[in-house]
Amino acid sequence: MTTSELDQPSSGAAAAVRFLERIDDPRLSAVYRYWNGLRRGRFAPSYAEVDPIDIPKLLPILLVTQVEETAGGRRYRYRLCGQEVQESFGSPMRGRYIDALMQGRYLTYIEDLYNRVVDGRRPIYSVSAYRGRALQTKRLMLPLSSDAGKVDVVLSAQVFFRPNGLPQTVLAVQEDFEPRG
Repeated sequence: MTTSELDQPSSGAAAAVRFLERIDDPRLSAVYRYWNGLRRGRFAPSYAEVDPIDIPKLLPILLVTQVEETAGGRRYRYRLCGQEVQESFGSPMRGRYIDALMQGRYLTYIEDLYNRVVDGRRPIYSVSAYRGRALQTKRLMLPLSSDAGKVDVVLSAQVFFRPNGLPQTVLAVQEDFEPRG
């Protein structure tokens, strides 16, 4: 498996274009464009600004994950899980913590992705394979912030597909990410 990050420095707008070019699924690109349109000069919009009426065709692939800071560390709880994602996952996810749904290396990988979004305050795009299943997923994770400072919710979009050839892992982090001015 290979891992790749966008690592060339550039202006924020050029980095956004390069990041979007890496996303080869039109539904994921549409989610990014919707989220980016809500930003209005900030690093992230708030969850309250996300209106399902604006994106009804994208709802089946969306996840909304609450970031919870606890004495024992950070935990992530699914507030919303689109039907397509839940069917592919195979069990109910809404209201559950990821550490109760996943385990082992997969849990570590998913927590790492969430931590990158929260700590880096920037979009993440990944492509990965499920071990033991002929299934891959493309995942876009976007920060949301109720106070324009910290990430308290992550808006994700996830699609599933059967790959041709060997599975791969791709990770793209939007570099030089700055609020629009």
